Amino acid sequence: MTATAIEPNITDDAQETTTAFTGHFVWMDPRDLVIDPYNHRKKRGDDDNGTEPDPALIESVIEFGVHTPLLLRPQTGAQDGLLGVVFGQRRMKAALIAAEKALSAGEPVKMVPAIVREDLRDADDEALALSVIENVHRRQATTLDVLDAAEQLALMPVGKLKRERAARALGISPEEITAAPQAAKLSNKALSEATTAAFDLVEMADYQTVEEVSGALSKLRYAKTRDTKEGDAKRGAWAHALAELRQEQREQQERERIVKELADQGVQVVVWRAYRESDLSRRLADLVTEIGNPMTAEHHTKCGGHAAALPPGETEVEWVCTDWKRFGHELTDEAAAASKKSKSSPEELEDRRKTIRYNKAWRTARTVRQEFITKMCAGGGEADDATWTLILTVITGTSLDYGRHASNPKTELVSAFLGVPDPNKDRTKWSRVKNPYGRLIATTPKSRRWRLLLAQVAAMHESENMHDGAWQHIDESCVTWLSFLKKQGYTLSEVETEVLADGLKRFRPARKKK
Repeated sequence: MTATAIEPNITDDAQETTTAFTGHFVWMDPRDLVIDPYNHRKKRGDDDNGTEPDPALIESVIEFGVHTPLLLRPQTGAQDGLLGVVFGQRRMKAALIAAEKALSAGEPVKMVPAIVREDLRDADDEALALSVIENVHRRQATTLDVLDAAEQLALMPVGKLKRERAARALGISPEEITAAPQAAKLSNKALSEATTAAFDLVEMADYQTVEEVSGALSKLRYAKTRDTKEGDAKRGAWAHALAELRQEQREQQERERIVKELADQGVQVVVWRAYRESDLSRRLADLVTEIGNPMTAEHHTKCGGHAAALPPGETEVEWVCTDWKRFGHELTDEAAAASKKSKSSPEELEDRRKTIRYNKAWRTARTVRQEFITKMCAGGGEADDATWTLILTVITGTSLDYGRHASNPKTELVSAFLGVPDPNKDRTKWSRVKNPYGRLIATTPKSRRWRLLLAQVAAMHESENMHDGAWQHIDESCVTWLSFLKKQGYTLSEVETEVLADGLKRFRPARKKK
C-alpha cells in the first residue's frame, strides 16, 4: 500500500474556501480490503441489487485496472486494523476477479486507487449516508434503497443535528428516519402499493399499521390526494382517514376476540337481524323470566336456545333466544304490543343505520380533533386575536356550559391538552388537588400563559358541546367551536363538515342581498 496525503490547494482566496473532508490517497491490493458493514448496497434475496460487477466492468478492470478511487475507512470491532469499502464495492469485486486471473497467468496484481477517510472511524451514520448518496447519484435510488438506509440510521444512537444532516443527504425529513423501522415492516406487496401511491416513509409507517384493513390503501390514497389538493401540510384528511381505519381495525379485532370467547364458552353465534318481530328468535331484552322479571344472559344460560349475535360494525353482544316460543318464554308487554304492529319500514331501518354510522364517525373524529387541540395548546409565542376572543368570550360570558364545566372537579381533559400528567389521576372526588396546575402556571412564561386558558376552554367545548349525541342536537356553541378550529388549520372530518354546514345555516344564515 502506498499513501499520499491530500493537501488543499491554498490560494489568495483561501479564507473563502474549505476542504470537504480530510483523508489521504492510497494504492491498495484489493485482496486486503473488506466490505464496510455500513456499505448501503446489499443483496436482497435473489436480487444482488447491483452488488456484483457486470461482465463489461470486469473486462475493463482486467484490461485497464480501476481508475475511479474507492472510498475506505478504518474498521473497528472484529475487523479492526482493516480498511472497509464504503463505496466502490463493484469495482473492488471486479478487481478481485482480475487479481485471480492475473495470479493464475503468473502476472502481477493491479492495485486499486482509494481515498482513506480516517475521520469516518466509528462514524457509522455518516458512512452509511455517503454510501447511499453515491448510489443515489450513480442511479435512480429505489424506495427500498432509501428505506433501508433510513431504517439503519433510525437505529443508530446519533444526535438530533446528525440525524437532520443525514436526512437532508437522503432527501427525506428527520420524521421519515424515525418512521422507517415501522415502514420497513410493510409486506412486499404493500410496499409496492405504497411506492406507486407516492407515500413518503411517514405515510408508509402509518399504512403498515392498518395494511390488513380492507380498503386501507384506497382510503389513505384519497386522503393524501385531498391534502395535496388543499395544500394541507398538516395532513388533516390523512389523520382522519387513519383514525377511521384504526378504529375499524380495533373493532374487527374486538369482534374476533368476542366470537372466539363465545365459541370457547360453547355459545352459538347467530346472524344478527335488524328486527325479529315475526322471527322464531327474539332478543332477550324482549323476554321476561317465569315470574316476569327482565330476562338476562345469566337467567338464559341454560336455555337450549341460548345464543348471541353481533350487530354489523359493533362490538356489543346482543343476546337472543333462537326459538322463544318453543322454549316457553314470554314477551314483555312492550314487545308483545310491538309484535302486533307492522315491521319496521325501510326508512326506519336506514335511520337506525345512519345513527350507528354517524355515532361511530363522530367518536372517531374526536381522536383526531383532540390531537390537534393538544398541538395547538403546545404552540409558542403569543396567541392570535381569534384565540383571545374565544377565550375571553367564554370565561366572561354567562354560558351554562362553562358554569357546569368549571364546577366539574375532573381534570383529565385539561391535562391531556396541556401535555402533562393528570394530577388527580386515581384520586377520589374528595381528595383532589385544589390547585392542580399551580406549578405549571408558575413556570410558564407570560407570553404563553394563554395556552392554559385555551386548554380550559377547549375542555369545556369538548365535554359540553361535542359529546356523543352532539351531531344530532347541534347548538351554537358547537358551531362556534368547529368554526374556530377550522380557522386555526384543523381539517374537519366528513361528519364534522356536515354538522358545521347545518349549524351555520341554522344559527348564522347568509344575509340576503338588497
